[in-house]
Amino acid sequence: MKKSIALITWVLGMLLASCSSVQTISFDQLQAGDISFPDAVRKVAIVNNMPVIELENTSRGVISPELEGDGKVATEHLAENVANLNYFDQVIICDSAFRATDTVPRANVILTQEEVDRLAEELGADMILSFDRLNIQTRPGFILYSDYPMPVNSVDAVVSPVIRAYIPQRDKPLFTVAKQDTISWDASDPQLSDKKIVEEASEYAAFMPIDHLLPHWNELTCPYFDGGCVEMRDAGVCLREDDWDGARDLWQTVYEKRKGQQQMKAAFNLALYYEMKDDVAQAKEWLQKAEELVKPDTFNQQLVAFCRLRLDERESKLLRLRIQMKRFEDNFAE
Repeated sequence: MKKSIALITWVLGMLLASCSSVQTISFDQLQAGDISFPDAVRKVAIVNNMPVIELENTSRGVISPELEGDGKVATEHLAENVANLNYFDQVIICDSAFRATDTVPRANVILTQEEVDRLAEELGADMILSFDRLNIQTRPGFILYSDYPMPVNSVDAVVSPVIRAYIPQRDKPLFTVAKQDTISWDASDPQLSDKKIVEEASEYAAFMPIDHLLPHWNELTCPYFDGGCVEMRDAGVCLREDDWDGARDLWQTVYEKRKGQQQMKAAFNLALYYEMKDDVAQAKEWLQKAEELVKPDTFNQQLVAFCRLRLDERESKLLRLRIQMKRFEDNFAE
């Protein structure tokens, strides 16, 4: 599904430039996280369970091939990122190294039930999010800049954080999040060092799991039809002024009074309106009307097919989002 949408999005991007009657509009849409927490989880503690690693000074241009992240930096930023989403009632941070007393640094250590129970009691938390591991593997690479004709040598780092969630009185983690991504630095940067890579990679690693963990806002960019008659042009003005209800009324008028492709375009735009309102059932009804009116083997038919894929994907995730937002009485307001 994701590959199909990505492909059609690319095709649409190539075609939109040649179709002056099609414009795009962006709006924020709340997306479901991949994990649904028990409703009783209201207070969360973020714990630094990573080993303490002392970095040696590195000379310019000499970067270690493998590094461990900074648990304090990663934990502080993870707590900040979680708190900023306002999903839990309280986010508590314990950024002091839980493994500081280890005589031999141990990475990716799973907390015992006794440790979880003690932490939960001491911190007053319903759940523990433990930053357990942050592996950083560096390698040579290159960066392409749009305004520069040649690739620039870089240092790439494969960043692999491991975060686990624990509930008191449970002998195993509730779940484990293991993500991987690559970030790059200009290799000619005279300030580039192991320390700089570890600090910036640790901050980035704390951002990586957020979309997986919690409901979050994404900006969605969608096509719509603009122009062709007075009502459609006026609706476009309403849309650009963020008056969606005004645009809807005008599109409804066009659908009821016009015929043919103008009627199809109005139905397509009304599907967008109801998608923006997260009324997927209504959106699909209007898109079905557009499908019945669109001319086959045309660019407009590709637009309708693209929106059908997007609506199907939204519908498949909306139930999980409603479960996750039930604690707010389905209040999806930003």
